[in-house]
Amino acid sequence: MLSYRARVVHRVPALCAVLLALAPAGLVRAAEPARVAVADIGFTDSSGEARDQRSQHEARRQALTRDVGADIARAGKLDSLALPCEGACQLDAQGVDALRQRAQEAGAGFLLVGSVHKMSTLVLSMRVAVLEAATGRLVFERLLSFRGDNDEGWRHAGDYVAREVVEQLPIR
Repeated sequence: MLSYRARVVHRVPALCAVLLALAPAGLVRAAEPARVAVADIGFTDSSGEARDQRSQHEARRQALTRDVGADIARAGKLDSLALPCEGACQLDAQGVDALRQRAQEAGAGFLLVGSVHKMSTLVLSMRVAVLEAATGRLVFERLLSFRGDNDEGWRHAGDYVAREVVEQLPIR
């Protein structure tokens, strides 16, 4: 005759199988990563430079938006999705609210918005914010400055933003 302990240990696999069969499917699967919608990052230029750099800035703006989203997803803790606008997204209250609704409809828990401002030949700033898509609550905001109106400078700023998003978002 088996002892009480041996009988309990013998039944554990069967009990686990019953519990797994009764558990909702969402509980059995590993939790999916939180999703961040990355809206097209904006750009303004008040440097007063005579040379027309609109095409270079537009290419850098698009690359920055694309690379931030890819870097967020590459880290593995979050998923990202592009939330394009025609040109840069409107970042006034009404524009952000519309982006939030689009992000939520797309299944994102968070929305990243931002804009780069070129102040001079060498100095640029970038403001980014992450909001909860459902409530609009500000999760975090950063204002950073960077040097170099070139691909390397913009890429470095984007790398920093992606790292901050991955490190600062409350992952459930």
